[in-house]
Amino acid sequence: MPEPAIGKLSYKSASGVVVAVGHAGCVLLIEVETGRVIWERALAEIPGAAACDGQPIDVCLIVSRVIAGAMGHVFALGLEDGSLLWHVERRRRGDGATRFAIERN
Repeated sequence: MPEPAIGKLSYKSASGVVVAVGHAGCVLLIEVETGRVIWERALAEIPGAAACDGQPIDVCLIVSRVIAGAMGHVFALGLEDGSLLWHVERRRRGDGATRFAIERN
């Protein structure tokens, strides 16, 4: 089985290029060519993630997922519709900053 393509999108918008944006507690998927918001997800609406409300959100794209992190929470959202795939909460220490290290091909 081939390794997953890290950092490459499997979802295609009308223009073929999308960007994930983390802003003030929300994750947005935006079509680059037009600026059209494809979907938006408020992370604080996810049970147990109220601490993310209004916070800076770090995001990265991995295959068909948007990985988002804030305040010790990490989320995987479906690239096509922003649906929650999983959520991990690790808030017990530190200042709440969440960073990602991604292996590149």
